[in-house]
Amino acid sequence: MSLSSSLAAMSAAFVPRTAYWSVRLSTGTRLSERQLVPTWHEGQRGVRVLDWTLDLVATGDIARVREVSLFCPDGRVATLDITPDMPAFQFKTKSLEMLGAGALEYQVIGRVVDKESGRCECFAWDYRPKPGESHLVAYKTSVFHFGAWRDTVTPLGALSLEVQGLRL
Repeated sequence: MSLSSSLAAMSAAFVPRTAYWSVRLSTGTRLSERQLVPTWHEGQRGVRVLDWTLDLVATGDIARVREVSLFCPDGRVATLDITPDMPAFQFKTKSLEMLGAGALEYQVIGRVVDKESGRCECFAWDYRPKPGESHLVAYKTSVFHFGAWRDTVTPLGALSLEVQGLRL
């Protein structure tokens, strides 16, 4: 890990106009993707932002999530209570634009409310809503066939249960 990648992680953690997720664990600890965590890569120390898969799923902390929140750039906060029967997930998409620069399309938090059907409730922060529509969208779909909340969003299909830490 180079100094430049550590600096990129630090700047990503503090971008004020970017939505981000946060969780509260059963221990009361709050974690968010704006937190920096130390890393060791190829003999070099550095930092990176906290990652859902690396820091919640891989450590087993995903089972201790009791609340997931989406902090929005306009100051709103969308929160979902989480239980073992209603596990949490989150993801975001980014599109590639000119000269390789990426632009966020949306950030989603959710919970599965029916494990058999995959039915879920979500909040999405949409960076490119249609004129007159809200950036923050409440949405219901399925983790097995994740649909679109507007006609210009491509349906995602099945979410990766392994990456999300979902055991349905």
